Amino acid sequence: MKKNILIIGYGDLGKRLTDILDSNLYNFFHVSRNNKYDSDDFIKWDWLSEKEFEHNFEKIDVVIFFPKPSKNDESGYEDGFKNSAENLYKIIARNSIDKFISISSTRVYNKESESLCMEIDSIHPTDYRGKLIKQYEEKQIALYKNKLIILRFSGLYDSQSKEISKNHLHRDNAAKIIQFFIENNFYFKSHQIFNCSEDNPLGQISNKKIKDLGFIFKEYN
Repeated sequence: MKKNILIIGYGDLGKRLTDILDSNLYNFFHVSRNNKYDSDDFIKWDWLSEKEFEHNFEKIDVVIFFPKPSKNDESGYEDGFKNSAENLYKIIARNSIDKFISISSTRVYNKESESLCMEIDSIHPTDYRGKLIKQYEEKQIALYKNKLIILRFSGLYDSQSKEISKNHLHRDNAAKIIQFFIENNFYFKSHQIFNCSEDNPLGQISNKKIKDLGFIFKEYN
């Protein structure tokens, strides 16, 4: 039987992900405010709306949530991360869910820190973006517990990018990381957080945890 994959915030990364996953094994349901990528099984939903989106499945094997700020200010980040996550939970909490993959950001780390940032570190973000993303992570942990996998992405880039941040992640590697956690049944006793940042001697984000689990980053630059 095919597994149901629910992608909330379907965009470029969602498209890359569905392109590499085996459609013979998975049903994909794409939720966003528009059908920009012309996907099948599209569900229209405004993540700031109090309205529920309609679906015809009872069991969700994997949820992937791509939060996105509504605008690049504090209220936009609060809407995109905290409020949208709470609205989503109201809708899918009644369904059986095996795994929830929540996309986050290495922005939660203090940019002033000179030490290597690891998942076990206490985080103390200094700007409103990092602080709100930290609150979003904490809320997701409380809601989904051991079903939750948080992927902290570093600055995304691809072949069209003119600038690449010090801590970076190619968009194809990002999609492959999500694929990795969908296709492998890791049995975690509690929620898990993984830094997703490519090797860089000048970077400050440790990727040891995800590499120890078996993920291999492809080199693009």
